[in-house]
Amino acid sequence: MELSYDKKSDAVYIRVSSALFAYTRSLDDLRHLDYAEDDSLIGIEILYPGQGVKVDDLPHQAQVGRLLEEHGFKVLASSAS
Repeated sequence: MELSYDKKSDAVYIRVSSALFAYTRSLDDLRHLDYAEDDSLIGIEILYPGQGVKVDDLPHQAQVGRLLEEHGFKVLASSAS
């Protein structure tokens, strides 16, 4: 898993696989998942991560949370009660 941050667009991309892109599934306006033709996850795009990132419904939640924290981004607690 590799994280890159584009400061100009204020977006994080976490690459999970080097497979070829086929489609994107949006979780909400700020979080998008890229998939390969075989439905395997390629990467996770997070817009405006400086506001904090909700990871509770992302794939690889624990790994993604740790990676974001290692790069100085705030990980938000689950909204579940």
